[in-house]
Amino acid sequence: MLFFFDRYTENVVKLQETMCRLGQEIQIAVLQDNGFLPAGIGSPYEFFTYRGRREELVEKNLFYNFIDLPEFWEVRLTGWTGGIFDMGREKAKIYFKEPAEERNVQRVEWHMENGWVYKIDYYNKYGLKYASEFLDTDRNVESKVFYSDKNQEIVVEQPVNHMISLLERGTVKNMFDSYVRFVGQYLKEAGFKDECILFVQDEKIFELLHPEAGNMWSNVLFTDNGLLNKYIGMGGKNGGRFYMMPENYPENNGRGNALILTASDRVEKLEYLIGKLPDMIFHIAAHTQVSDKLHKLAELGNVKVYPQVSAQDLKMLWDSCDFYLDINHYREIYNAVDTAHMKNMLIMGFESTVHHRELLAQECVFTENEEEKMALAIKELIGNPALMQEKLEIQQQKKQEIWKEFLQRRVNSHGI
Repeated sequence: MLFFFDRYTENVVKLQETMCRLGQEIQIAVLQDNGFLPAGIGSPYEFFTYRGRREELVEKNLFYNFIDLPEFWEVRLTGWTGGIFDMGREKAKIYFKEPAEERNVQRVEWHMENGWVYKIDYYNKYGLKYASEFLDTDRNVESKVFYSDKNQEIVVEQPVNHMISLLERGTVKNMFDSYVRFVGQYLKEAGFKDECILFVQDEKIFELLHPEAGNMWSNVLFTDNGLLNKYIGMGGKNGGRFYMMPENYPENNGRGNALILTASDRVEKLEYLIGKLPDMIFHIAAHTQVSDKLHKLAELGNVKVYPQVSAQDLKMLWDSCDFYLDINHYREIYNAVDTAHMKNMLIMGFESTVHHRELLAQECVFTENEEEKMALAIKELIGNPALMQEKLEIQQQKKQEIWKEFLQRRVNSHGI
């Protein structure tokens, strides 16, 4: 099972941890290769340039004194960078990877006397020059070349028109007019015929790899619900949300603090719940200014309002609240429901307001006419750790059920 990302991010680590807890062995590849991908993470560029010889390569640093240069050229240190000189004239600047004081090369920027940087050479964790970017006078990348360990041109990319060429001994072997076709060739040659799953992290990869195209992806996972809905609207049948399974959930003793994140002042049955639950503190936070309606609620003794909530206050709220009330209409902000699930907050809401019903325990979803039932359920839970834990265990199982269904579809599709 291969998961394909556009770039290496924290989501890769989250996926690896989740699959490990599910007892699943997976492979991961990314489109953007910065030369320092962790062990076990592949990329199309590395595959084509090293052709299975990656295991033969040894990770090592490239000290600045060992850059290949024409005879009689020299390298000098210039503060926290280095310079390449010919007859006293600087030809390039050397930039070091962190920690910079060790003077190990990350990239070299070649420039003309007028300062125009026309080429940037990139070095990788094997101490090899693995790629070069060629720039125009506005510093736009006109082409990017990836090299083999023998310094032979293997992949030539033209970002402006998404043209990519594969070379063999200096001759063009294949040409691709899109990243979709390039990645498709990689999947084919690398032997990933089945169970290739695209992991969409943002709009860019959604547009770049066209997840609706062909049968290249057995599944498409999204971190953003808006993009998932867009994909479904385009006719996508194999899309789903990615939910991380934490190793451990934080403790929750059912203290009377509830969090509501909203982008509007339309919050279902809010005034009723505030009146019926005087012992609960309602923390209402927004990423914008709030209306007079919400400001007036802050005059009540059990309500606190956070307009344009700061990152510090939001972290405090995530750590101090034990209930998340998913009762705001319209869009979700700050990935609230999944974050609340990860924080082990009991999530409750109405049928017309819940944003990710699949993450909520059935008994925590109420109809619009059951506000009294919700208030009574909350009263029963406050200060009752045993009952709270019982409800939370049901909620925690929801992610397990989602992944169990996902893996079962895999078994049914491939007969494994």
